[in-house]
Amino acid sequence: MKLLTAFQGFSNTGTQAEILLKNAIILGLLFWNVLEGSVYENVYPIIVVKLYTIPIWRLLLVLLMIAAGQWNHSIGIMMALTMFFYVMDMEVTMEKWV
Repeated sequence: MKLLTAFQGFSNTGTQAEILLKNAIILGLLFWNVLEGSVYENVYPIIVVKLYTIPIWRLLLVLLMIAAGQWNHSIGIMMALTMFFYVMDMEVTMEKWV
């Protein structure tokens, strides 16, 4: 019985609309990560660069990643990659533009 409860988080349970929404978010984040990850320096809007300097913004991003991971493990992983690329790009952008 314990083995069955361990694998419940990996199942695609839910309504058809929820499964489609999860798959659309995963594909959207995958597409975003491929675009962002394949370019060394990305151009971000100035508001996103300014928000990076506010600590509560980074805390909210971490909370968003945790919430996404609780909802679906694949979405959590994609959000973590998205945040990684964002943070790494901001380090380069902050040195040049701010």
